[in-house]
Amino acid sequence: MGVCTKGISAICTGYETTFGETFYDNNNRGFPSLQLCHLHWSKQNQSLIFVFLSSRCDRQGDHQEESSELVAIGKEIIKKCGGSPLAALALGGAMNSRSTEKEWVEVQRSDLWSLPEENDIMRVLRLSYSCLSPTLKQCFGFCAIFPKDEEIMKQDLIHLWIANGFISSRLNLEVEEVGDMVWNELCQKSFFQYVRSDDSSGNIYFKMHDLVHDLAQSVSEQECIYLESEKQSLGDFSRNLHHIGFSALNRSQLKKRDLEKVESLRTLYKLNIDQPTPTNHSLRVLCIYRGKKPSFGSLTCLRYLELCDLDNIKSLPPSICNLRKLEILKLIALWRLHDLPKQLTKMQNLRHLIIEACTSLSSMFPDAHKLRDLRTLSKYIVKSEKGHSLTELRDLNLGGRLNISGLGNVGSISEAEDANLKGKQDLRELILSWSNSGWRKSVVGAEEVLEALQPHSTLKLLTIHAYEGLHWPTWMGNNSATNNLISLHFYDCQNCHLPPVGKLPCLKKLVVSGMDDVQYIDEDESYDNVEATPLFRSLEELEVHKLPNMERLLKRETTHMLLSLSYLYINNCPKLQLPCLPSVKKLHVRECSNEQLKSISNLNGLNDLDLHGSDQVLCFPEGMRDNMTSLATLEIYSFRELKELPSDITKLTALSHLTINDCGKLECLPEQGWEGLSSLRELSIEFCESLRSLPDGVRHLTSLQSLTINSCPVLKKRCEEGTGEDWHKIAHVPHIRLR
Repeated sequence: MGVCTKGISAICTGYETTFGETFYDNNNRGFPSLQLCHLHWSKQNQSLIFVFLSSRCDRQGDHQEESSELVAIGKEIIKKCGGSPLAALALGGAMNSRSTEKEWVEVQRSDLWSLPEENDIMRVLRLSYSCLSPTLKQCFGFCAIFPKDEEIMKQDLIHLWIANGFISSRLNLEVEEVGDMVWNELCQKSFFQYVRSDDSSGNIYFKMHDLVHDLAQSVSEQECIYLESEKQSLGDFSRNLHHIGFSALNRSQLKKRDLEKVESLRTLYKLNIDQPTPTNHSLRVLCIYRGKKPSFGSLTCLRYLELCDLDNIKSLPPSICNLRKLEILKLIALWRLHDLPKQLTKMQNLRHLIIEACTSLSSMFPDAHKLRDLRTLSKYIVKSEKGHSLTELRDLNLGGRLNISGLGNVGSISEAEDANLKGKQDLRELILSWSNSGWRKSVVGAEEVLEALQPHSTLKLLTIHAYEGLHWPTWMGNNSATNNLISLHFYDCQNCHLPPVGKLPCLKKLVVSGMDDVQYIDEDESYDNVEATPLFRSLEELEVHKLPNMERLLKRETTHMLLSLSYLYINNCPKLQLPCLPSVKKLHVRECSNEQLKSISNLNGLNDLDLHGSDQVLCFPEGMRDNMTSLATLEIYSFRELKELPSDITKLTALSHLTINDCGKLECLPEQGWEGLSSLRELSIEFCESLRSLPDGVRHLTSLQSLTINSCPVLKKRCEEGTGEDWHKIAHVPHIRLR
């Protein structure tokens, strides 16, 4: 039998299931999901799964007699699912809230089972949809604006629901919390399929099964559409059209006047037109990708505005400040945007101001404290001018991500304390940067400022950038303020060593970059008795960049070090040598040195090896690939002085993917041993101009499915079909790309 978790269940009865993915209920409790593909069930197993899914694990006081009656009804209902796991899960999720025999009989006898021109699965999905509340129906139908197989971010969808008025606050719940509840319920009922989550940002991504997407299109009755083709006309759709999603990759041929004819239009999502902004007064959501500089004067009902990749924008039009009802403003990849309008605080309803990849932005708007409803302010630039100090953040109940730069402009310790970061318990990610401080000499020392910027203990990700102090604050490392950190980044902190973060119990990712004095990641003298208390016990990912004096990962190397580490990224650390790290599965090295190449054999558990070379490497050392019995992917880039590969590369018997790129002086590949690469499925050779032929042993690569030869002029000619001298060596490969 399987494991029951409150909210939904799964059962294993004689076939294979996968419990590798996790959903979350309203209390952030995780539960597993079944893999919805190619399951062959017996009738009995279908019944067991359906009944198990349909029962509520937290239901109390039910009588055994009632349960057995439900089992009997459930067996009859499951016969109508056509053997589909998707149908069983969807219907089971819908039945989860129905506990009486009468309610189950209503489902069993529903007229929806007799719908003409519907297959069994679609009937079940439509029946599951009919069991939803009006709010859930509206929120689900709206998802027809997305293309099939789209990976959707949960937060983005909730923001779109909010802007369209589908959900609102309830009692002591804010509207975003209600959105979480709605999304979780649709997920639990299998209308959404969890894909992945980002530990650092907290973002959750999901998809809809193709059949579920078909259902969304059907039930939305042309109120919500996705325009995939550039040539589709709005005249083909109903005058009741409310919401349109576009392909961001294609420039739409729709004219502004065509859009303005649809008087009921509420949403234009990922609009990409080279024309003036539509002026539909009814618009609530406008998302523009790669269009002209927009104007907003007539869009008085707008609640959601997203501008993305508009590279001609240096400033936003003043008319944006007249969008008094705007709740969500997203500025994404506006590379030339220099500042924000000074009157932005006129938007008194603004809840989320999200600014990402606007690298030229050097000034915010003044008096941010006036935006009392603000819940997300992803970027804030401190300046010495009035209205731009840290004090503006004091009373804002901010969550999510907050990037504060210009900390060299802080005028006093009390100003830093006024930011009240310690009281912002909903913040998940915090970036503290001394960049954007201009040439003005700091009035307050960086150490005093950072001491006063202690975050709340719920923080998950912390980044410190361009810190100018010599010492770290008392709250860093050995304090409850950082005990819940899962990701910690240090960039260009040139005046100091690393703080004592090796004992943080939850730390999964550590990034250290541009710190010339760092020799080890455990430099702090407070570390003692390492054998008794292993450092970095939860660390899974480690990145070290531009550390010219780093010699070893840990000062005190032991046989029990970094036991959880699975990913290691090294960039331009010429002195670093690798110890024995059997847990590491992925290693990426940029600016490889000969010393690092020699030490790679210490990582005998590698599955994935990505090497970017330097002009100093003339050949790979012998024995570098010793012990790499599990290596499946090998990528070799930019070894521009390399003339040949070592012969023992053909001893990597588990290798399935091999890439050789930008090795301009490489003249030949090993002649012998290719028959040993029996698992090789993909071979890619690009920008290797001196490579003149393929070895004869390539004929023995019987598992090879894909061969790419790009920008290798001599080799390309030899591999051309029919006429090339090497064609007979590769004729058996199904997919060949010569460019």
